[in-house]
Amino acid sequence: MKNLLIITILTLLAATGCSHLDNLFRKDIQMEQVIIEKEKIDRTDNPAMQLLLRQELGKKIIVLDDVTVKEVTVSSNIDYDFCAIADLTVDGKKIECFIYSKNVNTISKLENNKTRIHVEGDFGRFFTTLDDYYTKIEITEAKIKILEGTN
Repeated sequence: MKNLLIITILTLLAATGCSHLDNLFRKDIQMEQVIIEKEKIDRTDNPAMQLLLRQELGKKIIVLDDVTVKEVTVSSNIDYDFCAIADLTVDGKKIECFIYSKNVNTISKLENNKTRIHVEGDFGRFFTTLDDYYTKIEITEAKIKILEGTN
């Protein structure tokens, strides 16, 4: 019976591909480490190495703990309907986070400048505009948890 179970599991893994296993073993990364990785990317002149560094960052789960929602807006990312925006400061650098989740039910409960959330999601990209932010970051496939006592 055990042999049949092992064969079944191995067959399922082979059929679905091993890429699903990557999600089981992904490590969490806090925003402080994300900024260190961004600085490493910025110091690299070789665009191929920059791509590899961004891909490595994409293999980790970005965690934001206890951040306040600044705004909920319609998404500019075509894969999502809405976006939660949060600001945080890392080593004196202002970071604006664009948090994309498909969970419209949770997003509908977020209140601007009031709701505190915990976020875990995938690295999307860095981008910079001419304003007072060090960088902006997209966090996609986000799982948003509303923290107690904020609604």
